[in-house]
Amino acid sequence: MSGTVVGDLTMMSPDKTAFTGKHKLTKGIEFKRVFKKPFVSTDPCFKILVRPNHESNSRLGMAVSRQVDKKAVGRNRIKRVVRESFRHHIFFQKACLDIVILPRRETAMMSNQQLFQSLQGHWSRLEKRFEG
Repeated sequence: MSGTVVGDLTMMSPDKTAFTGKHKLTKGIEFKRVFKKPFVSTDPCFKILVRPNHESNSRLGMAVSRQVDKKAVGRNRIKRVVRESFRHHIFFQKACLDIVILPRRETAMMSNQQLFQSLQGHWSRLEKRFEG
């Protein structure tokens, strides 16, 4: 594993699991579709909404508002952690899901490691729910 360490978040060098444009929810209609009838996974850090899609890969969308953290640097840190966790979870390379992440206010006070652990729990739940 080569990469640089920034804080307690390891930034991996680009590889086959890179987070590219095809892995992003970008349009309002894509978000609305997920919000319509989602499978929901919640904990003190995140509320995660999921729906199967008809794409060839999973896609991730985030809504990190100023209510979560007033400073952009804090909101961007949360987004980086979520993207990195999503990118490294092998299940999403096989699954075809649209996922919207809604961080809670408490996430701004948590370390990257705590956020990774929370997301790992969500990914495990989603894998059990949507595998097969």
